[in-house]
Amino acid sequence: MIVSKYLKYFSIITLFLAGLILVACQQQKPQTKERQRKQRPKDELVVSMGAKLPHEFDPKDRYGVHNEGNITHSTLLKRSPELDIKGELAKTYHLSEDGLTWSFDLHDDFKFSNGEPVTADDVKFTYDMLKADGKAWDLTFIKNVEVVGKNQVNIHLTEAHSTFTAQLTEIPIVPKKHYNDKYKSNPIGSGPYMVKEYKAGEQAIFVRNPYWHGKKPYFKKWTWVLLDENTALAALESGDVDMIYATPELADKKVKGTRLLDIPSNDVRGLSLPYVKKGVITDSPDGYPVGNDVTSDPAIRKALTIGLNRQKVLDTVLNGYGKPAYSIIDKTPFWNPKTAIKDNKVAKAKQLLTKAGWKEQADGSRKKGDLDAAFDLYYPTNDQLRANLAVEVAEQAKALGITIKLKASNWDEMATKSHDSALLYAGGRHHAQQFYESHHPSLAGKGWTNITFYNNPTVTKYLDKAMTSSDLDKANEYWKLAQWDGKTGASTLGDLPNVWLVSLNHTYIGDKRINVGKQGVHSHGHDWSLLTNIAEWTWDESTK
Repeated sequence: MIVSKYLKYFSIITLFLAGLILVACQQQKPQTKERQRKQRPKDELVVSMGAKLPHEFDPKDRYGVHNEGNITHSTLLKRSPELDIKGELAKTYHLSEDGLTWSFDLHDDFKFSNGEPVTADDVKFTYDMLKADGKAWDLTFIKNVEVVGKNQVNIHLTEAHSTFTAQLTEIPIVPKKHYNDKYKSNPIGSGPYMVKEYKAGEQAIFVRNPYWHGKKPYFKKWTWVLLDENTALAALESGDVDMIYATPELADKKVKGTRLLDIPSNDVRGLSLPYVKKGVITDSPDGYPVGNDVTSDPAIRKALTIGLNRQKVLDTVLNGYGKPAYSIIDKTPFWNPKTAIKDNKVAKAKQLLTKAGWKEQADGSRKKGDLDAAFDLYYPTNDQLRANLAVEVAEQAKALGITIKLKASNWDEMATKSHDSALLYAGGRHHAQQFYESHHPSLAGKGWTNITFYNNPTVTKYLDKAMTSSDLDKANEYWKLAQWDGKTGASTLGDLPNVWLVSLNHTYIGDKRINVGKQGVHSHGHDWSLLTNIAEWTWDESTK
């Protein structure tokens, strides 16, 4: 049965990443005194995973892409810490031999937090709504969603889709009767927790869903306060917060009664580099400018990828918490290992630039005619790690004669600049869907997919074959060819629409009495990643 191939596929991922899958380990020496918490019973928590709550509970805004949807909602399928696929809302499921029809029998005891049952109509509504919206999720391959019965639904595809399990494990099911444009401020889901209160920019308060069908979570209430990293650390030290995300530079901070959680991830950082020259494409579907005369030069992109020193970036910015990265799919079954190139080749990078007509000036900068080898690099000011990475990359690029002008910004502005300027970009998930979205021309400029407007017909052919293959081994081969086929590809050896630099470990500091359960390899998004299994967290006084 084809569905077994999908399950086997994710088991293979497990084997590739087994050496990385760790239960977060304690990095500090035991403390002799109990940490003092401020006016909170042991079944209540306060956490701070960043100054912004990404995606704000609405799948239209990509809520669910980091598997956070299972905190407050249900998905048809679910991924285990070992990356195996199993049913969630779906009690049983089946994929037809031709790969065109997914059939789901739903549990009959799943209820939304208002007490209403989750039905096949809600599943159909959710997928139809997201397909029609078309921005957060590419569901164009869905032919139609058919309600067979109250708890039975079939999803018919126009063609086989090898990464559909990605959406099936990520898309949160919303209630047909209650979904509206203000859903993010009052979400109604069927997960173990419900949102009691959400104040944008301040905090979100979660309490147990009284209609949750499963085991009652240990913590009856938890609050995410939206703080920057330094403020969060101070709040942890004062006892106001119990668990924080700590940037790598803060990860070694010793706080009484806490431990460091150091969790591997495939969460990568790098530079997105607009692939086309200015004027080739008038503007994006959203009306934003497209193209950059500097980053569109292959020599600039190649010089950066071979000339930058990834290990130095890792040591300087990540404090050693991570590893060099060459793509958003490193170490997965669909990664082409040939693309793990040697870097820090400054002399070779400079030679390449000179050969391409970028002449070195007296001050070390470069020009091609009247064009300076310079471009803007935007990064969000509320993300200290990206800010630090931007500074380090700009400093290293000077040695190549490339001037990177740093632009402190926010995500709203960065969306408007994402096609004509470089961004300090990120990615990395447990499947090939994002690799496809980042390189397929049909998705250029649609939200955050293919923001560089990359287009290589040979690569597109491989992407299409990989995506529509019902044989996952063959799909993996096509994914690898899309990266490099010996002549061309979207990788470090080929066109380089993105220069990926490092894969970071997710580091958190928290009260050592908190047991965070089994944590697998995290995907992109340090903010939600640790919390995806918060319904399994417990409090253990024996570790105080």
